[in-house]
Amino acid sequence: MTDPRAIAERLEAVRARVAAAAAESGRRTESVRIVAVTKKLGVDAVQAAYDLGVRDFGENYVQEAVAKAEQSRVFGADIRWHLLGRLQSNKAAVAARTFALLHAVDSQSTVTALAKAAGAQQRGVDALLQVRLGERGEGTQRGGIEPADAARFLEHAAAQGGVRFLGLMGVADPDLPARPQFAALRMLGEELVGRGFPHAPLGELSMGMTGDFEDAVREGATLVRIGTAIFGQRPTAA
Repeated sequence: MTDPRAIAERLEAVRARVAAAAAESGRRTESVRIVAVTKKLGVDAVQAAYDLGVRDFGENYVQEAVAKAEQSRVFGADIRWHLLGRLQSNKAAVAARTFALLHAVDSQSTVTALAKAAGAQQRGVDALLQVRLGERGEGTQRGGIEPADAARFLEHAAAQGGVRFLGLMGVADPDLPARPQFAALRMLGEELVGRGFPHAPLGELSMGMTGDFEDAVREGATLVRIGTAIFGQRPTAA
């Protein structure tokens, strides 16, 4: 059962830590948005966080997010849903009309499907390009394209139209220090901005989770994806 008081206490602590990390790096607190990760939680958890001023909510799976989005329509029109997990091309149409931002786009086939959905729905789709951080290795669950391939990816994606790449997203390799990985993603973003790709303003950096979000903020994160530090441990069953 959701405990709104506990959520309020944890959220206050997270906000204080974000503010301190931002101040340490000479940034305004308002430059960082907290995406509250609600996977495996009920809509009551969404309600509790919404009542505390959270407007950005993240889900890993399209179907789970759609169900919560339908139930949460009564909260207010300002709620924003973020897809944090990888998107299958056959769910592109649903994703295009459900999410404010897609964080983990890393395949041209997905971009093609999203561009088609955007045209059919007469709307633009906002996305982030996921870049693999840390060491390469078979069996990695972190996803993303290699940093060296990012420019080529954006060149091809720009030709599709309909999809705007607002920035980059990365998940730190847990076996390596997080901050240098976040610094590398920030520097890649700065380099790509200088290339002036159409449909790619690239101002956003989605990086950092419960265990490393302060380092992410210190290195320029504009979106931090936080679940456990706000809601506590997830239920063991889906």
